[in-house]
Amino acid sequence: MSDDGNESDADIAEETPPLPAPDAGEADGSAAAVAGGGGRAKKRRGSGSVTRAPSKAQTKMVHSCIVKLIVQRVEANYAEPWRTRTQSSSSGTGFLVSGHRIITNAHVVRNCTHVRARKSLSPVMFSCTVEWVSIPLDLAVLSVNDEAAFFGSTTSASTSKDAPSDEAATNAGEEADAGPAAASAKDDAASASATALASGLPLCPILPRLDENVTCVGFPRGGQQISVTRGVVSRVDVNSHGVLRIQIDAAINPGNSGGPVFDEAGRVIGIASAHLRGGSNIGYIIPTEVLSHFMQMTENGLEASPLERSALNAEIDKESAEMATTNGSAEHTSMEIDGKDTNSKKCVVGVTGPRMVPGIAGLGANTQTLESKALRKRLGLKDEGDGGGVRVTGVWSPSPLIDLDAEAAADPKASSLRVDDVLLSIDGIEVGQDGTIPLSSDRPYERISKSYLITRHRVGKSVDLGIIRDGEEMTLQVPLRANRYLCPVYDQFDAHPSYVICGGCIFVPMSWPWISAHRKKGIPSYNAMSSDPANGDEQVIVLSKVLADEVNVGYHHKQYLILRSVNGTKPSNMRDLVRLIIKGGKLPNLEFRCYMVNQEYCEQLICLDVNEVKEAEERILKQHMVASWCSAECFPPELKKDDDDSEIKTMVSMLEKCNM
Repeated sequence: MSDDGNESDADIAEETPPLPAPDAGEADGSAAAVAGGGGRAKKRRGSGSVTRAPSKAQTKMVHSCIVKLIVQRVEANYAEPWRTRTQSSSSGTGFLVSGHRIITNAHVVRNCTHVRARKSLSPVMFSCTVEWVSIPLDLAVLSVNDEAAFFGSTTSASTSKDAPSDEAATNAGEEADAGPAAASAKDDAASASATALASGLPLCPILPRLDENVTCVGFPRGGQQISVTRGVVSRVDVNSHGVLRIQIDAAINPGNSGGPVFDEAGRVIGIASAHLRGGSNIGYIIPTEVLSHFMQMTENGLEASPLERSALNAEIDKESAEMATTNGSAEHTSMEIDGKDTNSKKCVVGVTGPRMVPGIAGLGANTQTLESKALRKRLGLKDEGDGGGVRVTGVWSPSPLIDLDAEAAADPKASSLRVDDVLLSIDGIEVGQDGTIPLSSDRPYERISKSYLITRHRVGKSVDLGIIRDGEEMTLQVPLRANRYLCPVYDQFDAHPSYVICGGCIFVPMSWPWISAHRKKGIPSYNAMSSDPANGDEQVIVLSKVLADEVNVGYHHKQYLILRSVNGTKPSNMRDLVRLIIKGGKLPNLEFRCYMVNQEYCEQLICLDVNEVKEAEERILKQHMVASWCSAECFPPELKKDDDDSEIKTMVSMLEKCNM
């Protein structure tokens, strides 16, 4: 959905902070070393070299940094947004990095109410706190609540303090026969495990090459203990949002998510993330380059701007908006909210739970490939059709919470793309006529989408674009902004289960989580409008369904309709809808004009008697166990009294006020 780009492995290594290098013992271990067990040598496909089997110390050191996560979660219910789904339990994998932190996937801990972690070498569970999350990048950082106990013990308790097992007795006899050398080796192994816990697993700063051996370690379904699968790197490309990803053929199953994937040197090259349903051995991992990008944002304390979290935050008053800018980064691209500052949280919709970094960066432009020689000539390209470049087909304005520099602010058009511009290069890297670029300078035979060159930067950074405009070559410095869509994409990031109930009619903002909740019920396709860019506080309001009652006879079957107007006025968002409903209390009827998606010409009219709506409200809400007629974030702040939620719970009082 986003559109951006790439750079060489050398450039990546220079921009990212220094990563911990593996020690000699780790470097000697093969991918099988990470797996441990078996003692087999692993031969690389297509190569005559054989890597050495791991030692027990290496295996223990690596396994001590891998944890199993047990998660209790309560997910939002977009089909009935006034309630949540029942509590459920799931498991995943995580691994330790420097700073006594645990890395895992965002989808492993999303909507969690409680998270516990267990080291692979210990039976003891420890409670954790989710500190940072990036749902678009599918990454999360956790901390252990009792760090002293978690990192201070690396071995599991013996099965019996008074009566050692036969195996323990045998091992003790062997160690006694071996003498001081065996005891010293055991002490070294314990020391190595303690060191590994403190520093975490080593990360590989460069992308793995195709056909390189990899090992996936985690806690998938089918057992309680650690599991190992092996394979090779099959492909390096980007996902549907333009973010870098790696495809491997090692098995990735439910429960593997968040676990490390190792190269032959025992370094982490990625985080297991997903597998392709219906595919054969097609799994995807998040490269460490993306992880480093995420960690840099967390270390800098960068949070997503209020407008990224909800379109309703565009209505934040001037004072709150200034506070958001003041508390942001040096480029004023994000909002940093102190957990102790409850007042700042109250003025922002969607800021609950762990802190979230900004979303995926974008150019704010769509492009078209240029294989046609006639089109290339029309746009001023003088090559013979074998050159590069793509045509800009559409642009949208940047987020108002992103400040441009003085020169760009003085002439915004000078720093932005226009329709019919030809994009030739990004940061000096040529863009092919099919919209691809070389993966890196030393891997020119591998090509990848140009979106990689954009999404590898964070929101607020600028990129240099080489373009042709009206036949003239020029270079623009364009600031990157967060991709915002008319149909929010991610639950708990830019999508939230909001609702308004009037006369049994349930109105909700359109979002992908809402669409997914009704996908099996014959919901029409909203693809034509879902990828449109968002504009300020605009939301698409949908009549989700009707709670049957005498007041709405004749409309019981109405569902999945887009709301066009209320008493002749179009609401821009959910708060505007509430304002129009309350304003309609002065009239005899409330009229909602709706239409089915892709059938704008076929308008449906829902007419409700205001007095009947007042009488039916309590009856409908009680029958369906609904606490209030609208969610708290939908209620206009100017209509709400301080510390008084009575208006939110009942619509009758608000309608009666309008008639006075």
